[in-house]
Amino acid sequence: MSVEYTPTSSIPKARKQLECFHSKHRRLPETIVSDVRASFLTHRTQSLEFRKEQLRALQRMVSENQEEIVEAIKADLNRNKDFEVPSMLATCEYFINNVESLTENHKVKGEKETFGLILEPLAGAIAAGNVAVVKPSEHSENSASVMTRLFKKYLDPSVVSVVNGGVEETTVLLEQRFDHILYTGNSEVAKIIMAAAAKHLTPVTLELGGKCPVVITERADLVDTAKKIAGWKTLFCGQVCVTVDYILCPKHLQNELIQNVIGIWKHLFGEDIKASEGYPKVINKRQHQRLERLLEKVKSQNTIVFGGRTDAEKLFVEPTIVTNVSPDDEIMKNEIFGPILPIITCETIDNALEIIGRYESPLGVYLFSDDKELADRDNNLPFGGVGHSGMGNYHGKFSIDTFSHKRAVLIRTQGSS
Repeated sequence: MSVEYTPTSSIPKARKQLECFHSKHRRLPETIVSDVRASFLTHRTQSLEFRKEQLRALQRMVSENQEEIVEAIKADLNRNKDFEVPSMLATCEYFINNVESLTENHKVKGEKETFGLILEPLAGAIAAGNVAVVKPSEHSENSASVMTRLFKKYLDPSVVSVVNGGVEETTVLLEQRFDHILYTGNSEVAKIIMAAAAKHLTPVTLELGGKCPVVITERADLVDTAKKIAGWKTLFCGQVCVTVDYILCPKHLQNELIQNVIGIWKHLFGEDIKASEGYPKVINKRQHQRLERLLEKVKSQNTIVFGGRTDAEKLFVEPTIVTNVSPDDEIMKNEIFGPILPIITCETIDNALEIIGRYESPLGVYLFSDDKELADRDNNLPFGGVGHSGMGNYHGKFSIDTFSHKRAVLIRTQGSS
């Protein structure tokens, strides 16, 4: 399956016509951005019922096309349907059931907040009464192709439009003026997006990632810890912004943890993981080559205690555990974004925090301990990073906040001065 890129001449340029994205469904209105802006100015999206209609359509799109969506996701990444589809449906259901309470007026005192990655913020944007232009990743062309066709079929095209393409098309898209930009990806592209947004003083929300550590304490349940690490690190082949990047663990717990993780991987994928139909693949050749180069450096600096095999033709990288790692090694310089798992031994929480502090801020830190005082700290926060892990936040109620602008209204009563 392939996706047709949007001609750069057709990407939103004021007062010019465009050809839209799917060869079987051409349309020639004004530009994409001016078209959705015009739709917004009709105030249709202010109606809560209209928002719920679009959210129901989005939910119906996923529900009625589960098989096709799963096939596209599997073709791109070999991902598991049991993770993707229920999450999409639950997000739509949440906003359908709660849009009234989430968007009601509040009195405040004046004082000095692949499909899933798109559907989650898109549902929030619709629930907040917005129109949207969606740009899927060019690396997931199967998902992008299905998404483009289904959005056109189920959603109002004057409310949600799609642009497909690579660097050239994205560059032209970023020249347009938006009211808000949300981007999920890496920090290098995020810098380009921020620079483009700055020209129009457009606010941005960035979900980036970083080196998200697992911190294991003396009081951790190593069986439960290993289950969570092993499952999360391989469910997406390590290609998700909040996946485990490295482990900080007391030295005397390291071997038991490693054996537990290996045992779970073999239980999930069999003795020969390469032969498993359920093990996901790397997104493309460029990323596969990057991980192969990293493994070559690992072999010269560290110790591979499990895994390490690759297959370029199948875009396969075996889940790999690396020991004898120091904070300054090559594998610790950048986000791994793959199924390679380094372990650094450290004995105390303070030591772990010192190591974490050497790197750019991660999007997540995972503590495994039965110490309630540690475990209960800040456990109910909006999702979002700082610095190189991103800025702003969304999900649930926080999506409404992100995609809304609060306006102060001063009401003067008769006779007031």
